[in-house]
Amino acid sequence: MLLANLLAIDHLAFIDGIGFDPFFRGFLSVLAGFVVLVGGTYLLIATNTGVRGGMLIAAAGLFGWMFLMGIVWTVYGIGWRGDPAGWDLVEINIDDPDDTDDGLLFSEVEVAQELAGVDVSVEADDPDAAQVAALERSKEVDLGGWRYLTTSDSVRGEAQASADQFLVEEEIFATGEYLPLQFGGFTTGGKPVLVDNPNVIDRVLHFFDETFLNPVHSRELIVIQAQETINKPAFPGQPPPVAEVNPEGALVSVIMERDRGGPFPNLISGLRFTPFMFTVATGLLFAVFAWTLHNRDRRLDEVTAAAD
Repeated sequence: MLLANLLAIDHLAFIDGIGFDPFFRGFLSVLAGFVVLVGGTYLLIATNTGVRGGMLIAAAGLFGWMFLMGIVWTVYGIGWRGDPAGWDLVEINIDDPDDTDDGLLFSEVEVAQELAGVDVSVEADDPDAAQVAALERSKEVDLGGWRYLTTSDSVRGEAQASADQFLVEEEIFATGEYLPLQFGGFTTGGKPVLVDNPNVIDRVLHFFDETFLNPVHSRELIVIQAQETINKPAFPGQPPPVAEVNPEGALVSVIMERDRGGPFPNLISGLRFTPFMFTVATGLLFAVFAWTLHNRDRRLDEVTAAAD
């Protein structure tokens, strides 16, 4: 009896934990919409073609629509998405400020050694102008296959969040004890990059280069550099001091590799793999129902021809 009461209490606690109104209202709304849309279409078709024919036509139309929707989901990475891509830590390289040699020269990542001693920093009052000037300078400096990333680059912004997490998790810095360097972002590998200020011809050539000449993704690495900040005291009644990089501090380079996810990351990312499989499944079902309808019509034509 006691066990039964405990089970009843557990069930009541579970039911109480469900947001009854929004949960069941949303569930019933979707269910009613599906029944009205699919069931209404089937009912309308079945009155003209029969129960079996109406079922085949309605199912073919449903899965055909889902197949087209899956294509859109796969192309744009929306809808039923898989796990998004992220960055995996490869190495955190610390340059000893007391040593004249650049720490990246001894990096375990061989391609990262090409960035040893590279400096694309420029002096400018306007940060945006400084980034433009640094980008132009990076084209004149031998980066060994690396590409400079401006602070406004979306790839660098996403990787910076991962670099911050790794720096704190690995106890290299504590939060607020360092600053990412303004001119310390580089990447290599991945898909070909579209040129700056592209025209229509550049976009077409980039499409064929990306799709046909480079159908797979090569290993994509990124380096985010940071340095410790100068410890400034905060005085009562005054705003906190502005963080400033300590030029004599060790240069810390966070080397990360792009994790695209999915079982075939070189071909398709995990984000698009889920809608891609949805597209394949619904496409196959659509093909089965369409082929069944085709055979049904062919047999009907044979019977009609024999009767004539």
